[in-house]
Amino acid sequence: MTEKFIEINGNKYIMKENHDGYLGYQLGNMGLTNLEDIKGLEDSDDLVYLDLSYNRLDSLPDSIFELKSLKFLFLAENQLTHLPDCIDNLKSLELIELRGNQLTSLPDSIGNLRNLDSLMLDGNPLKNLPESIGNLESLEYLAFFDTEFEYFPESMKDLPEFHLDFSNGNLSAFPESLLAIENLVGLSLVYSNLTEIPESINKLKVLNFLDLSGNHLTNIPDSIGDLSQLTYLGLQKNKLTILPKSIGNFAYLEILDLMENELTTIPESVGNLKSLTRLYLMNNKITSLPESLLKLELLEDLDLKNNPILNDKDNPVLENLKNRDVLIY
Repeated sequence: MTEKFIEINGNKYIMKENHDGYLGYQLGNMGLTNLEDIKGLEDSDDLVYLDLSYNRLDSLPDSIFELKSLKFLFLAENQLTHLPDCIDNLKSLELIELRGNQLTSLPDSIGNLRNLDSLMLDGNPLKNLPESIGNLESLEYLAFFDTEFEYFPESMKDLPEFHLDFSNGNLSAFPESLLAIENLVGLSLVYSNLTEIPESINKLKVLNFLDLSGNHLTNIPDSIGDLSQLTYLGLQKNKLTILPKSIGNFAYLEILDLMENELTTIPESVGNLKSLTRLYLMNNKITSLPESLLKLELLEDLDLKNNPILNDKDNPVLENLKNRDVLIY
């Protein structure tokens, strides 16, 4: 096979396979300001990945958008202010990382990337998304935390099942418009200054991953128990003093993270979490645990560090769990 290469400032860079076996160029953190200086890139017909992260690019040449085989494009931490309309020439594109640029909007043509499954936009001053985002029929992961985003386009309800990371310290309230995106299977809203969760969160019927850690929540609505598909629920680093009885409704929940709250106990209904393997309660004020915990046959780890209950050396619930080889720490 003929060796493919490009030249930058007189230096030769050979096309190589990455750890996944994809052919491409690793050109990150090279101080690049202008890709027009790269010779030979336009001849890279079989290029599958291109990493240009951590440079100083403020625009992209047309030659990038002629790479018909390109599947993975990494452009994190540059100075890009816009994407050209011709981005939809990259028909094979599956992932584009644009984290930490200066994008304020996206072109409508981005909705034509029908093979795109991962779109990472976090750390850009984005205020909105085009309605065409609803056409990304292969989308699995969308990240745009720490943006200036204000609402979700109605078209997003047409997306397939996907995970959304919208953690955003600029939020003043739970973004109600995301509740129309009923195909969400994962939602991360960590460190987002949230003080309450709406009862209508139960609209997200297929959600299996929910992380609300690092907010200012003092309670959780009863309706959260309607999220029957949850396997992970993260509520650590809030201000919870009590949990709703409905917390026990999650038949498939495997991990419940309640670390660093103000809980003194947990509801009896937790004993109904038949799939639970890990329960994290570190740094609360737990003084008692319900006997129903003994019904959790799959429980492996119980984290109780820095809770008063650990001073009760003869606690019958803890003794029984220890005898079953549950790891308590």
